[in-house]
Order: sequence, then structure tokens, then C-alpha cells
Amino acid sequence: MSRGRGLALVAGLALFALACTTHIAPYRPRQRRFHPDAYPAAPIADDGSLYRGGGLFEDVVARRRGDIVIIRIDERDTGSHAASTKLAKKDAATYGLPAAVGLLAALQAKYPDVDPAKLFSSESDMAFSGSGAIERKGALTATLPVRVQEELGNGDLYVEGTKVVMIGAEEQHLYVSGIIRIRDIAEDGSIASSRIADAEIEYTGRGDVNDQQRRGWGSRLLAKLWPF
Repeated sequence: MSRGRGLALVAGLALFALACTTHIAPYRPRQRRFHPDAYPAAPIADDGSLYRGGGLFEDVVARRRGDIVIIRIDERDTGSHAASTKLAKKDAATYGLPAAVGLLAALQAKYPDVDPAKLFSSESDMAFSGSGAIERKGALTATLPVRVQEELGNGDLYVEGTKVVMIGAEEQHLYVSGIIRIRDIAEDGSIASSRIADAEIEYTGRGDVNDQQRRGWGSRLLAKLWPF
């Protein structure tokens, strides 16, 4: 094979590989299995009504399956905990040898420095002091349009959506799901994340930067098995 044909083959394979690249790893959109509880049925206008469901002045907001709601995420989490423990224990005991024991004279003759009143004595002194503090802070600000996946019997809506952003070799995933009330939806079709009941908000990523921030599997395994 000539050198020119070899270079052309390598270039063709490179272009083919680039054309087939979609994600860093096979991506499957997350979907949570939602089991709605038994809610009372929402009131529905009679069939003879001119404006069924909302009336003449109904707001144009999401209210049916498939409609889009814009979730404005502004989550801030702050927590702290502090603990302090101090323990102390001191013990002393002395046991003497009665003079009636016949071995006392022989013991004093052989060991003149022995005090019979303090022949057996023990002392113990223990002290422990420990303290710990935990402080965690987190913040997440984002905007995510989601779709209404379920209309509950009481008129509330179950929404769910995912956003995937890929920049270079980094891939970021944002997932939101939960239950919202139509009355909480603003005129522009948005709702704050603080108004979502049973909310699940996840922000994860994968790629080179995420891999470097994670310890190797060997280090993690050793940390779990190490008994000291």
C-alpha cells in the first residue's frame, strides 16, 4: 500500500469516528416511575357550558398532560452541627498486710524498704476530650423547562424533565420532578422550585474534570476495608 493511500485511509477512519461520536458514554434519559395517590376528582364544567374547564378569563398556563412548565431552580442549603465531649476518671486503691500474718516478719527482714500498710496499691487515671463540627453549604441556580406527565385527580400536576449540556469533554445533567399546583404557576408559565412538592432535583456530571475529582476505585475499596 502506498503512503498516500495509507494517509487517506487513516483520515477517513478519523472522520468516521468523529461523525459517530454522540456522548461520552451511552446516555439514557432518566424516567422515574410515579404512582399517583387517590385524589378527589377536580370539578368539571357541564357539557353545555360555553367555556369548558376554565371560563372566559382562563390563564394560559400549563394544566394538561404534555404542556410545558418552566422550573426556576434556586436552591440554597445550609446546615451546621457541633458537639463536644469530655470524660475523666481517677481511681486509687491501697491494700495493707495484717501484722498477724506470720510472713510479715520474714518479708520485712528480706525487704526492709517494704511498707506493710501499702503492700498492694493501684492507681488509674483516665481522661478523654473530643470535639467535632460539621458545616455544609450548597447552592444551585438554573432554569429547566419540563413537561406535565400526569394530571392528578385534585387538579395538581406531576412534572418531570431533564436537561443535558455537553461542553467539550464534559457532560452535565440536570433532572427535576415533582408535584405542582396550577395556582402557583406564574403568568409567564414559570414556577419556583420551592413550590414543588415531593421534589427530586439532581445535578450531576461526567467527563475528565469529574473523573479527576473522584478517587480511584482501589483507594475507595481500601478505605472501606481498612479497620484502623
